[in-house]
Amino acid sequence: MTKVAFWYDRPQEYSGGLNYMRNLLHAIAAVRDPGIEPYVFFGHKVDAKIVEGFHPLATVVRTAILDRKSLPWFAHKLAFRLFGSLVMVKVALRRHGIAIVSHAETVYGRRSPLRVIGWIPDFQYLHLPDMFPGLDTVAQTERLLEIVAGTDAIVLSSHAALQDFRRIASEASAERATVLQFVSQPNERLLGSADDPARRRAIEDKYEFRGPFFFLPNQFWLHKNHAVVFEAVRLLARQGVEVLVLCTGNLRDYRLNDTSHADGLAEFVRRHTLQDRIRILGLIDYDDVLYLMRHCLAVINPSRFEGWSSTVEEAKSIGKQVVLSNIDVHLEQAPAGARYFSPDDAKGLAAILGELWSVGPQDEAHEREDAARAQLRERTIAYGRSYAELVHRLEASTRPLREGADV
Repeated sequence: MTKVAFWYDRPQEYSGGLNYMRNLLHAIAAVRDPGIEPYVFFGHKVDAKIVEGFHPLATVVRTAILDRKSLPWFAHKLAFRLFGSLVMVKVALRRHGIAIVSHAETVYGRRSPLRVIGWIPDFQYLHLPDMFPGLDTVAQTERLLEIVAGTDAIVLSSHAALQDFRRIASEASAERATVLQFVSQPNERLLGSADDPARRRAIEDKYEFRGPFFFLPNQFWLHKNHAVVFEAVRLLARQGVEVLVLCTGNLRDYRLNDTSHADGLAEFVRRHTLQDRIRILGLIDYDDVLYLMRHCLAVINPSRFEGWSSTVEEAKSIGKQVVLSNIDVHLEQAPAGARYFSPDDAKGLAAILGELWSVGPQDEAHEREDAARAQLRERTIAYGRSYAELVHRLEASTRPLREGADV
């Protein structure tokens, strides 16, 4: 039995990281490999509702080392910064017989006494450096390579990310990279096929709309590229085609630390009198997000960059029609029946949305949903097996502890 620890040292606000870890643990559970026993380590400050979702999938452990600005957290940071020591992490992990640390951001280095699987979600800073004001891209690359040097394997979420990795890493480091394309597990409430008229009326009243709609569930960050969708809607309105797009997501751009981008988009809507065509809903109840995704005409993702889009994977897992920017990762994800457009081509997007709007809900949508459900378990098990094979390869390897390891 190999005990694998997922050491969650990222902010709990990083919902993408939490969803990623939950999906991976679900895949591991689906494989039912008796040789792997997963553990998840959280700080005491992480919301109990978040932690609750991991209990069916792994043994959950709380540790103050992961509580930002706590005394143990400061002590660990100081020991690592001054001496490269992971002694506090080692004590916490060895107490539970952990052999491998997986997907941690801060557990690495020559002094690591355990085998380490690193994870780099994406290399967005290489493609869109303007989105990271004040970031030294050279220093960021050096930091990533330092992490790589202190791990036994690196997990990437796409072959597009692997190509980026090869741009900055040595050939030897690139050989230790493994692509694991995660599979989203739709919530059971998202899978419900029956459309309750009362529920539909309640949702429409709550968000003040009627009839069919497109759904754009992206955070309001600059690279998510809402602007091309809004311009496409404006072009359609000029042609007399009045589609409806519902937009949900955080209005605050964490890089700008304000809502100026979302405010600018709202001003565009007002200036062109599109209030009845574009609804900016912001953060809404998760159950309502699930409902809107399940019952929209299509999910739109116009992003200029993604690591491996959770939105696309969720739509893919339930067989929902998607309209996507033709970036490399979206093409790699390849949902059935996807429609693609250039991130700068509002006219091309308008043509796609206009066509889907004129056709409306289609009977074959149910067939697409049934096919997606049938394929979901197969895709999930393939994902889980790929990860299990990586764990077993590391366990079987004869790599000695790194020089100077803190044993």
